[in-house]
Amino acid sequence: MSANKAVGIATVVMVLCAWAYIALSREPRLPTSIANGRYSNGCCGTIFLHDGVMTVANQRVDYIIERDKAGPYVLPTAYVGASVHAVVVKFDAYPLKLRLDDAAHPHQLELLDDAADGVRYSFTRVNGS
Repeated sequence: MSANKAVGIATVVMVLCAWAYIALSREPRLPTSIANGRYSNGCCGTIFLHDGVMTVANQRVDYIIERDKAGPYVLPTAYVGASVHAVVVKFDAYPLKLRLDDAAHPHQLELLDDAADGVRYSFTRVNGS
């Protein structure tokens, strides 16, 4: 086998391995403790986050924290959204990303409206939490 063929085959193998690594790797997880605290919104209520468990409206929902190109987010195991008067949890619906404003020390958590118009509700971290 000539040197050119060997280099060509090695290059193709390296490109395929790099592609497989990128395609199969998951989004990087962040520690769940960074978002621990109580987040409140005047119209909708309060959300408690503590070490991977979200408590809202007397319901508990597990979550992880990851980061994508838009920034850090909380990914619950159920749909968690907001309406005009309350936070809505639907265990039979697709979960949405709840955006955090900062990966190191988040001060806000953003939820989408339960309605079709997709209004965003900001929940602010309560001091001392």
